[in-house]
This record gives sequence, structure tokens and C-alpha cells, in this order.
Amino acid sequence: MAQLLIEGSRGEEVRRLQRNLNAALAGTQIILDGKNILPLDPDGKFGRLTKAAVYRFQKDYKLRKVDGKVGDETRQALATRVLEISGTVSRNTNPSPVPPQPPNPPTPPTPPQPPGPPKPSPVVQKNWLVQLQPAFGLTPPPFSTTGNSGSSIVTGQVSLGLIYRTASEGPHWEFGGVLQPGFNSQNTPTDPRYTLQLQGSVTFADPYRKGRFHTALFSQALLLMNLAPASLAGGLQVGGQVSVDIIDDRWNLFSQAGVQLLGQWTLCGASGGCAGQLNFGPVFTILGTTVQWDVK
Repeated sequence: MAQLLIEGSRGEEVRRLQRNLNAALAGTQIILDGKNILPLDPDGKFGRLTKAAVYRFQKDYKLRKVDGKVGDETRQALATRVLEISGTVSRNTNPSPVPPQPPNPPTPPTPPQPPGPPKPSPVVQKNWLVQLQPAFGLTPPPFSTTGNSGSSIVTGQVSLGLIYRTASEGPHWEFGGVLQPGFNSQNTPTDPRYTLQLQGSVTFADPYRKGRFHTALFSQALLLMNLAPASLAGGLQVGGQVSVDIIDDRWNLFSQAGVQLLGQWTLCGASGGCAGQLNFGPVFTILGTTVQWDVK
């Protein structure tokens, strides 16, 4: 068994090892301390640079021992590699001459490959949407009011909105402006029959999603013009929404629930006197549908 060469070894065997490593690893880069250590200086000293080169050779040629030490297995693999490169090998102080190997026959040129399928164009993020939302809902009596609590009002409305979204997938923010004409059940003479509503909304969309089901949390600033009888109202609304896609990112069904703080002022009539009240209570959209289009 030949001498085991390890870090700290010196002599002609180490010098021969360094030369053979230079030949076997020609064209390879081994970066140490920010510099390529190859080719090694054949100084006959087995230092950390020589150890790094041995380790790389053992790893590249998948030897059983990858330890940076030169034993019989590494010597044999190194000799074989050098023989493949130059037709000669130096393994001892008195090497026997090895006849040169005949050159390999030229490799025929590889025929050109047919062009592959064209790469898909990158997906362009479309942030602006136009939304159309028919819906009907229910406004129960308020939790608290400065006027008459009344009874539950059934509502129907159609919303047309322009929405900006920060992303089309995953949790994201949406900002919108909405125009919403509506029709209300008139339970008492003071209940408005018709409503024209303007909304500014901020929505956190898809905090949770599973398959076609989506969720959203929203807040809205409201300005309403009521007719028959006439009154003005303004307020804030917060709530949550659950929806299911019929056509992904195009058409869905939704329900939502929230609470609103709404101030309402009756317009002054011919008899004079302007009444007003403040309501705080729940509001529900029982069922609605959203149809939306991308805006380029």
C-alpha cells in the first residue's frame, strides 16, 4: 500500500500529485478566499490549497472517500484521469513509459435541433376593473337611533364601480368608487322609496381562499340621496363578504354583512323645519352577483 498523503505531507510524491491535479482539473475553478487556486504551484508541500483540490477531484469523480486525503483509491482514479488526458501517468519515482494512445476518432457534428415551442408571453397584470353588481338585501331596525327605529327594510340595487386592485392573486387591497341606484320597501311614509348612493371603498380581498370560495373585509364611506320622500344621508359602513366564482375572475355570487353608522337629514319642505336622525345598526346583502371586466 502506497503512503497516504495528507495535509502537511512534503516531498516529490506531493509535487507529482500537484502536477496531476492540475492536469485532471484543467478548466475547473476552485474559489478560495475569493481567488481561483488552480493551477497549483508544484512546490511539494501538501497545504490547504492542495487539500481543496484533492477534495474537489474526489467529489467530482464520486469516489467513496471524499476527505481530502490521497490513498490508493484517489491515486488510481487520478492516474486514470491523467492517462485519459495525456496518454501518460506518473505514479512513482521511476515510471515506466506508456505508449501514447491513438487519438479518438472525430465526433460527427450534432444535427441541428428543431426549434422548440414559442415561449409563452409574460402575463400582464391588469389592475383596473369595471364591476356591475345587482343585489338585494335587508336593513333591520338599528341597534340605536335618535329617531323612530321603524321596521326591517328590503332593498334592491344595482352598483356600477371602477376598482383598482394591487394584485389579481392572493391577499391584496382594492380601492373603488361606486354609483348605486336602489329601490326600498316603504314600510312607513317616512321611509324613502328610491335611493341614489355614492360609495368610496377600501377592501382587503382574499385574506382566506379555498378553491372557488373567496372572502373579503371592507370599509365604505357613503353619501345617499333619498327620494319619495326626499332626504340626504351620509355615513360609514364596515363588514365582510363571502363569494363563490362561477367564472374565475369574471362572474361570482356573493353575500355580505356589516354594520353602519348613518346620519339622515330630511330636506326642508314648504312648511319649513328640517328633521334629522342618527342610526347605528346592521345591514345585510342577502344575495348579489358581480360581473367584472379588465380595463387595459
